[in-house]
Amino acid sequence: MNINKIKICVVGAANVDITGFTKDKLILNDSNIGKMETSPGGVGRNIAENLHKLDFDVNLVSIFGDDPLSEYIKKSCIDKGIKIDNSFFLNNASAATFIAILNEQNDLAVGIAAMDIYERISEDKMKDKLQSIVNHDYVVLETNYPSHILKQIVSYKSSAKFILDTVSGDKALRAKNILSEIFILKTNLPEAQILSGLQAETDDDLKKIVSYFIKKGVKNVFITLGKEGVIYGNEKLIKKQNPIEADVINTVGAGDAFVSGLIYAEAKGFDINKTAIMGMASAGLNVKADSAVSSEMNIDNLLKIFNENE
Repeated sequence: MNINKIKICVVGAANVDITGFTKDKLILNDSNIGKMETSPGGVGRNIAENLHKLDFDVNLVSIFGDDPLSEYIKKSCIDKGIKIDNSFFLNNASAATFIAILNEQNDLAVGIAAMDIYERISEDKMKDKLQSIVNHDYVVLETNYPSHILKQIVSYKSSAKFILDTVSGDKALRAKNILSEIFILKTNLPEAQILSGLQAETDDDLKKIVSYFIKKGVKNVFITLGKEGVIYGNEKLIKKQNPIEADVINTVGAGDAFVSGLIYAEAKGFDINKTAIMGMASAGLNVKADSAVSSEMNIDNLLKIFNENE
């Protein structure tokens, strides 16, 4: 399938990422010597940028305020070729922000998300956007938007395939009532446990969680397991895939890259096994960058890692 002809709408967050890197071992309840970096971020925005780098036609439906940080994010989207015409632009509103503190392994130790702006969109406001949102081949949803907005979007009659990223543990529950409409679910283990109400201590437990989502109507399930890889499945199989080795610089944005890899593979008609590897390849490429989206993300680099690990 010609990637350039595939239309994708991403309905999700665009925010400012402030990332703290510790110089030595992270010490809680104390001041740590390190460095801070500020960059455009947000789950939806990151997915949209990755997909644009993979040559998809992408529209981002996000919410922007009118403060300097909002102007910074808007300009970044435009400069990177991400279409934001269908987004919401609010007056007297501040940009969403995410602060991430990484530990000495450059893995997320704690994050704080200030995303109140996403509570300011009502169903009446979203109603005017619905036709333009669903008039795409794929619609990517994430749970920074509240549950009633997610339900409103998937309830609108369309032929679009819905992709869902659960974002975080607390917010994952916002997706509980839309699982039957989801073509691809990407979640991590803590989020999957909260959303399913099940706990996992063994591989059999992991398979039960995957089965739970399949029984709820999800067509394809991918649960990322960090250093343990990913467990995935559909009605035909449930399988675990080991991670792809990479020199980790920053894990922020790895899950967003994983989603983008899944979509690329699905659009190319890959089976679920190859789709899982493509997701891992995309995440593996991303963690080698010091930003939420790797400057090295492109089809050639992604396929190189995929072919080395297929």
